[in-house]
Amino acid sequence: MEDTSLPVKANNQITTILFTICSQRSRQYRTKLSPIFPSVAMSSKCLVCLLTVFCLALVSCKTIYLEMSPPTDEETAFLKKYGYLREFKVPGSDAGYSLNDISEALKKMQAFAGLLETGMLDAETKQLFKKRRCGVRDIEPKNTHAARRRRYVLQQGWTKRSISYRVKNGSSTLDKARVEELIAEGLAVWAPHGKLQFHKKEGEGRADIEVSFAAGSHGDGFPFDGPGRVVAHAFPPPHGAMHFDDDEIWGDNPEEDDDDVTDFFAVAVHEIGHALGMAHSNVKTSVMYPYYQVPIERLYTDDILGMQELYLNEKQEEEEKPEEITESPTVSRSSLVPGFTMPNSEDADENYIPDLCMANYDTLQVLQGKIFVFEEEWVWVLRDKHKIEEGYPKLFHDVFRGLPADVTMIKTIYEKQNGNIVIFSEHNLFEFDPSFQIIRSGFISEYQIPDDVSELTSVFVSNYNNKTYLLEEERFWRFDETNMTMDAGYPKDMSAWRNVPYPVNAAIVWKGDTFFFQGPRYWRFDNTLVEAHRYYPLPTAPIWFKCEATPEMTRYITNDGP
Repeated sequence: MEDTSLPVKANNQITTILFTICSQRSRQYRTKLSPIFPSVAMSSKCLVCLLTVFCLALVSCKTIYLEMSPPTDEETAFLKKYGYLREFKVPGSDAGYSLNDISEALKKMQAFAGLLETGMLDAETKQLFKKRRCGVRDIEPKNTHAARRRRYVLQQGWTKRSISYRVKNGSSTLDKARVEELIAEGLAVWAPHGKLQFHKKEGEGRADIEVSFAAGSHGDGFPFDGPGRVVAHAFPPPHGAMHFDDDEIWGDNPEEDDDDVTDFFAVAVHEIGHALGMAHSNVKTSVMYPYYQVPIERLYTDDILGMQELYLNEKQEEEEKPEEITESPTVSRSSLVPGFTMPNSEDADENYIPDLCMANYDTLQVLQGKIFVFEEEWVWVLRDKHKIEEGYPKLFHDVFRGLPADVTMIKTIYEKQNGNIVIFSEHNLFEFDPSFQIIRSGFISEYQIPDDVSELTSVFVSNYNNKTYLLEEERFWRFDETNMTMDAGYPKDMSAWRNVPYPVNAAIVWKGDTFFFQGPRYWRFDNTLVEAHRYYPLPTAPIWFKCEATPEMTRYITNDGP
């Protein structure tokens, strides 16, 4: 008897979705399947069965998952609000977000929060949408890749050392006098690390930092959302306002065992950081981590270094150098506000040097026949897979002599055909001789890249045609270094590199093969077929850096993008 179980169960959610996907692709794959199953009559039910299996092999679990469980409107708004999801250039545009847009935004949010970067709405990720947190953006539009692990991020500091403040009101659960005490204690936490002095503003006139409680819409364009979720926000200098949501139940005992009570001191220390010019940090132990955490016991190295860069730089007088900072004034919040000391260099290195096995790389490139791996301020050099050169990692400023100090990350670098090295930073470029000594600076327009390109993601010279390829997030150009001209017909869409998701973090040529890297994965590319080899992607860390393979790495063998 003919088996009719498949059609009967076709209303199962997963089967229905797969059936829909496969139906859309049936015309495309019928030709491929017929030679494989020549003796099978392609009845509709049989075709559905075969195509379902075929689609399971082709459609990533992530794509199916997001199709089955897309983010709610509220979750999408969250991703936009905190800088993880791009804003459409035309306000009110009805263009939608692709599944890849959502997945990439989720990965950025997960990376910033210190979660595994699945790009899916797993249970732990969904909890982030509900957690109490600060209402300030995590990633500014001009810094959309800042979700990677890196040190402090700065906004703008005060141009003076004596800063006034005023508490305008108390909350419905915490009176003004107690709020004033806690704000003073919070300011004392930050003061020594910028050699700042704070004084309470008396009389008329606006204070530099003004503290107030409000609920709902309160006139600044960033309304509060009721109890939970956003508990406060603050503005950097020269505005300096700090707003706390009066719909929260505010308390002053971090050990109080009541999930409904929000510790005011913990939130205040975080918001003071914003009012002094600090942005959010993705270091969980940092005071500037965006999600609510108690107790606040100290500033993390990340916070201290940020304050030093804002307020204690080389242009200041000798007595204001950071190394002279010893400890904070005594404050009255018992053990929660101890004196602070700068960590010694060994402690700083221990907390700061990234781990290659964590699979977070700003870029990779082959220079002078060796593999250079960049992450934050550091560079590793490998003479071959698994073989790190002695003495590495090093600070890349110590390797590329003359690179401006304000270049804090290397995301795009390549070796020209004449042997010189070029580092790209936004619209700028810096060229080095083969000994890594800077010889000039310039602009990416030298490569005839249009002005609307804010940053390149990778540049490499192909061994297939000796042309220089310049990659952006969704486009690429082909440049002829011999006559310094752009080839006709460019830019082209990154989809031309078939089966390689984009944007990519790096593109390199190693031992005759072209490789593309994105996050923790990499692909080997076939220049003849113009597509990634089958059996890719593979996890980068264990194959290139001699890292121990973990069960989590099995998720790195599927494509996640277009």
